[in-house]
Amino acid sequence: MKKYWKTILISLIIVTTIGTYYIQQAMAKGVSFKIETTSGNKGEIENLILQASYKSGDIIRGLHISKDGSTNQSRSFIGELIGRNNPLMFQKYIEEHRSFMRGKELNPGQYFEDEDRLIYTTFQSNGRKEGRGNLFTLQIDTLDKHTNDSSSFEINMPDQVRYDWINERDVYVENGKIKILAISYLNGEEELHIYTVDKNKKDLEKDSILAKLASEERVQASINIFNDNNKVQNENYLLYMVEKYKYLDDDKRETISGKMYLYNYLNNEVKEWTIPAELKPYMKSIFLNGTDIFIPVHSANGLELNRYNIEKKQWEKPLSFKYPSIENDEEEPFLQITDGKLYLVDRVSDGHVFFIGDLRTGESLYEGKIIIENKENLDADYSLFIEQLYNIN
Repeated sequence: MKKYWKTILISLIIVTTIGTYYIQQAMAKGVSFKIETTSGNKGEIENLILQASYKSGDIIRGLHISKDGSTNQSRSFIGELIGRNNPLMFQKYIEEHRSFMRGKELNPGQYFEDEDRLIYTTFQSNGRKEGRGNLFTLQIDTLDKHTNDSSSFEINMPDQVRYDWINERDVYVENGKIKILAISYLNGEEELHIYTVDKNKKDLEKDSILAKLASEERVQASINIFNDNNKVQNENYLLYMVEKYKYLDDDKRETISGKMYLYNYLNNEVKEWTIPAELKPYMKSIFLNGTDIFIPVHSANGLELNRYNIEKKQWEKPLSFKYPSIENDEEEPFLQITDGKLYLVDRVSDGHVFFIGDLRTGESLYEGKIIIENKENLDADYSLFIEQLYNIN
């Protein structure tokens, strides 16, 4: 009898979940956002798409926002359940290279792209042996974008390379070498690796460990990477932090140490990088772009963007953008730098401000707002999350 009750209970949960999903679908159909220009050159947003999601009550929906308004992003029922909102770049890859993309994971950290090639890398587990973690095979697929021809080869990783799993974070390609940045896990411990593959010889040339975290009593550790997760082109530098911390009795987190390092892909050199004391409270917001390290400082008066040039080894004059930001515990300001321009979205009293600034001159190129066209379909305390900005030119 218990067996049947379990079956009935599972069935009720499935029916309720599916019913809730379709009710939410119906309620969410009428929600629309648009960009309203305040000042500046409207041409700056002509080819822009903001990949975003909004939360209203218990509803979370993905959408694309452009100058023409917004469109709900089509996702499967399972996709809605797990909240998966794949980067927009993969839509282009699948449309243009459907055969090559078949069966591949949609993780930007596994791809490299330039004008000629699209390269995909993946570590595949071959199962455990003698209970010491999984053995792995590294597979590398290359597509010639001009001819649409593809090639593939596999490398059996050395027997000592055994982990529970390997999480790829970046692929760097230069002069016939493929460098794969990955974090490996074994029994709760982490290692940050650079795997160097000789593409011509089709073998693993080097396995460099940039950081290794050993477990300590009552002390936890993590590796934080500050490069753009969605970028599939080469970045010559990698900025990462090895942090140790512990939780106090009141569940507050206390940082014990947080050393930051710069890795140079071109010469395989690692150097410690020190953040000024006055900017340490904002270290979790740091990101690297090109040859610059940026530290945004947000306040009720707007944004101050601090910038350190790696090659000049100096701090540049901060850029300031003034606007009346409001504090929101759920939303974080969105900031992206692409092609020498800063793109900023932040919550204000009547919507979300949208800035585009020139990093070279510090001038504002465009100012607008992202507003709701039909407020009656959203709760007053809705949240809008910008995940990535794309130029579809």
